Amino acid sequence: MRLFAILFAAAAMVSAQTPAQKPAATAKAVAPAKNFKEIGSPSAPLTIEVFSDYECPSCRSLWMDTMPQVMRDYVTPGKVRIVHRDFPLPQHQYTRLATRYANAAGQIGRYELVIDQIFKTQPTWSGNGNVDAEVAKVLPPGEMQKVRDLVKNDMHLDDTVTADVALGQQIPLAETPTMLLIYKGKRDKVSGALPYNVMKSYLDQILAK
Repeated sequence: MRLFAILFAAAAMVSAQTPAQKPAATAKAVAPAKNFKEIGSPSAPLTIEVFSDYECPSCRSLWMDTMPQVMRDYVTPGKVRIVHRDFPLPQHQYTRLATRYANAAGQIGRYELVIDQIFKTQPTWSGNGNVDAEVAKVLPPGEMQKVRDLVKNDMHLDDTVTADVALGQQIPLAETPTMLLIYKGKRDKVSGALPYNVMKSYLDQILAK
């Protein structure tokens, strides 16, 4: 199951309009999200801040194998809110570039679609550095050009990354992925790509308190 595929099914239906309707529909589909790095209800009792690096294989495993089920069983019912945090590691050559593409996509309302694609195609672009080619496979040409323009010209595109890194260093983090689980004012730090059965047991235990 692709990461967050359920969330984008509705968007795909909206975009499937007649040629005469397409310009107006596209404008609505790509409206910038106010807090595109957050998913789920703001009133969810449990918040999970996920610090990840797009070139980290364990981060890919967490997002592709575990998080879709967390989304289905906890985020959609309003039990959990997910907050993405970028923590690019210096040893990864192309992760900063991938982060710029992800956050540029967020500016036009395509964040989840693009991070899903970035993680999915990690084995390819982490070898050749061509993040652009992989992202272009899931965005129509007009939207892709907007993303490219932002990646190239937006001097503030890395502002949230700088803030996320500073927060991660303050915690401090020892590895990616690392999850910070916040519930009733208490914070628990969990490192590594937990399989879903372990994650489910942990979330149920916290939510039962």
